[in-house]
Amino acid sequence: MPRYDDGLDDDGYPLQRPYVQGSEEIVGEFKPIAIGGMFASVVERAKAAMEANRTADSPIESILGAAIIVCFQNRGKPLTLASEPSEGARGLLLVPQFKWSIYRSDWAIYNPKSTGALLIECDGKEFHSSPEQIEHDKKKDQAAHDRGYLTMRFTGSQIHKGADACAAEIFGFVYGGKNGSHS
Repeated sequence: MPRYDDGLDDDGYPLQRPYVQGSEEIVGEFKPIAIGGMFASVVERAKAAMEANRTADSPIESILGAAIIVCFQNRGKPLTLASEPSEGARGLLLVPQFKWSIYRSDWAIYNPKSTGALLIECDGKEFHSSPEQIEHDKKKDQAAHDRGYLTMRFTGSQIHKGADACAAEIFGFVYGGKNGSHS
């Protein structure tokens, strides 16, 4: 049987490379890692994930919700996570499982001082890929538009590959004044 050099031993552990003596010229300058900021970022994201996970229906909803919370927080525009829209709230609300008309959206960014909302849909392949499901999503988006809501949809792949990029796109939509809907 041929042996492949995949960097692992027969048991799947990384191969131990022999120590090679060198000099600083070969290795380069030592640069310590600033772990404090990295640790704070990890803790911040974990906290946001716990908040989002309590109200989300699926892993992709939790992932995107946490990314939205962190993105808005890091850009100085924190959202308040609210179980439902509240007219007396200050600032923008991030509402999970937002109920409107006969529908429910995965997330909504809701401004209590206006009548509209930005609906955010997390489209996993299992529930959004058949012709019937696609048609239902189109009707839902049109109903949202008719009520003055805008919809942004993200596939599970988009969320898994780049939840932060999705959150940045949402932030840009909210604070960049873009019109129309994202599909």
